[in-house]
Amino acid sequence: MSENKIIVALGGDRRLIEAARRFADDNTVLCYGWDNYTDIHPRIRRCGDIKEAVSEADVVLMGLPCSADGVTIAAPLCDHKIEISCLLDHLPKDAVICGGMIPQAITEAREKCIDYYKDEFLQISNAVPTAEGAIMIAMEETPFTVDGARCTVLGSGRITKALVPRLKGLNAEITVVARKKTDRAYWETQGIRVCGFEKLGKVLELSDIIFNTVPARVIGKEEIDLLSDKSLIIDLASRPGGVDFEYAKQKGKRVIWALSLPGKVAPVTAGRIIYSSVFSLLYEKGVIL
Repeated sequence: MSENKIIVALGGDRRLIEAARRFADDNTVLCYGWDNYTDIHPRIRRCGDIKEAVSEADVVLMGLPCSADGVTIAAPLCDHKIEISCLLDHLPKDAVICGGMIPQAITEAREKCIDYYKDEFLQISNAVPTAEGAIMIAMEETPFTVDGARCTVLGSGRITKALVPRLKGLNAEITVVARKKTDRAYWETQGIRVCGFEKLGKVLELSDIIFNTVPARVIGKEEIDLLSDKSLIIDLASRPGGVDFEYAKQKGKRVIWALSLPGKVAPVTAGRIIYSSVFSLLYEKGVIL
């Protein structure tokens, strides 16, 4: 029998709600910052203020990202701001803070921080709902089918490895643009066309849908000028993204920056992934036994 812990779900979105629900099976779970969400699990207790929520916490669980500005906690289900300073003022010294992309304001103030966004398990698992969400956007935002569409995928990481087989299953014409020769060799063995970034312009000219996974400026002014007016860019990269968004807007090119897709298209699945990741990380550190 594991020792009951007090776990506080602070801010976050539907993903955190699902993760908290799973923790509530074996722990005391409190929540704060869910003002606009009414369907709270009966084993989760809503708190009236942050002091009540965190003053006896063993673990504070926040969303992904847990802060957008480094000053307030991301709480899209809350009508008011939750200051990071208020959390730190009332949180016990031995409490563990778990969050995605934890800001410096927290890591500098507290030693016991777990950034689950860095967990390889979470990143690999999240690639699946990201890929499905990207294809959903492609289907909704284009007047043609993915079947037969000329799709270019930039980068060769986890998302690409989840996205390409699904595009292939839909009979898309796929080209993967990758820097490393080993990555290009891998995709060639899968029957996928490949090229390096030195040939990116030529590939983009012929592309119907471009999926970018590289979190660095790879589609700049020169590349945007080569795009067809009918082409669609779906940028799946984290900040700062991989596209010159301002120039693309000036030129009338269609770009969708699809951040945090798992939370938008599959919050229950994404919440289960966060739960599994955080539980394993807490177990490894001996916080949960």
